[in-house]
Amino acid sequence: MLAVLSLVERRLSAAISERMAPHRVVLRGSHARLLNLLPHGGARPTELTQGWIPNRPSASASGDGGRRPGHRRARPARRRATIVRRTAEGDRALALIRRELAALEAELARAVGERRRTFRAVLDELAAG
Repeated sequence: MLAVLSLVERRLSAAISERMAPHRVVLRGSHARLLNLLPHGGARPTELTQGWIPNRPSASASGDGGRRPGHRRARPARRRATIVRRTAEGDRALALIRRELAALEAELARAVGERRRTFRAVLDELAAG
C-alpha cells in the first residue's frame, strides 16, 4: 500500500509542478505544505511540529531565515521567540497551488467518476486518525 501511495504522490507532485511552471512558482512539496500550514498571523516552529513537520529542527530548518521561497522568520519583541510567516509571495504561491490542486482534483474526479468520492472519504478518514 505504501508503494502505491508513494507512486500516486510522485505522479501528483509532477502534475502540480507542471501546472505551476507557467506561473513561475517552483516549490518543493515540503515548502508547499509549510505555506499551507501557516496561519495568517504566523506560527512558532513548535506549533508547526503539531502539523506535518516531524520535529522542531525540521520546523526551524523549514523557516530558515527567509531563504526559502514564500515564508520568512520574524522575531517578536521577546527576541527568544521565532515566528514563521508567509510573505506576499507565499500568499500568491499558496493561492495558485490551491487553485491548481482544485483543478487537478476535478480532472481526476471526472476520469475516475463516483469512486473518487469514496476514495477521498477514506483518505480524509485515515488522515484524521
